[in-house]
Amino acid sequence: MRNIFGATDVGMVRATNQDVFKAEVLSDALAFAILCDGMGGEKGGNVASQITSDYAYEALKRELSAGLSETSLRSVLFSVVAGANALVHEAAGKDEDLSHMGTTIILAVFLRATLYIACVGDSRAYIVSQTRELQLTRDHTVVQMLVDIGEITPEDAKVHPKRHLITRAIGAEPSVDADFIVQDLSPDDIVLLCSDGLYNYLEPGTFYDILKRCADEKSASTLIDIAKERGGADNITAVVCSN
Repeated sequence: MRNIFGATDVGMVRATNQDVFKAEVLSDALAFAILCDGMGGEKGGNVASQITSDYAYEALKRELSAGLSETSLRSVLFSVVAGANALVHEAAGKDEDLSHMGTTIILAVFLRATLYIACVGDSRAYIVSQTRELQLTRDHTVVQMLVDIGEITPEDAKVHPKRHLITRAIGAEPSVDADFIVQDLSPDDIVLLCSDGLYNYLEPGTFYDILKRCADEKSASTLIDIAKERGGADNITAVVCSN
């Protein structure tokens, strides 16, 4: 992925923006993107997402190289998640005002024609083309657990009163488990990383036309505008990655 661009917005309701994204194209063969959605109070969410994204950005710039194997990449991503978790958890323990802070994280590494992801929380990654629209990540939420055991349907999950409760977050506990995903990419694939403030306002089956426009314009502002026009009840962040 040679083109990575993103946008973030406070939305129409919140007073502050606790979302953060960072990205870097290191070479024609190697790039990465980071997305965090903070939580735990106005101050805490900001702190958790900033600590995590700053640490992850510097660590990935330092550790990534085009010669890494899948096993090595997995180790790098898990090490970054563990390091960020330790930093946020330690900071939360030192300041009562930050005691409940945490953040989601998506780390996405593009190495030649393969995408590697480590994720915690309910921020999402999608892969989209003319022939497919696929959610790559699985939400770490209470409602996803209920869907998995058959107590509610995916449609029920969209309006469930506990749909915002996540079961894993960076900093919430002394350690955290991240999911690891490997996805082969085709030349026409577009990858979207986003916070729940965006995907809650996108209709399934509509992603490609929107993302193709974003890719052509090299801007994610259309996605932000859509979420705001449809309510914008949360912070909104989108990172679009294309060839």
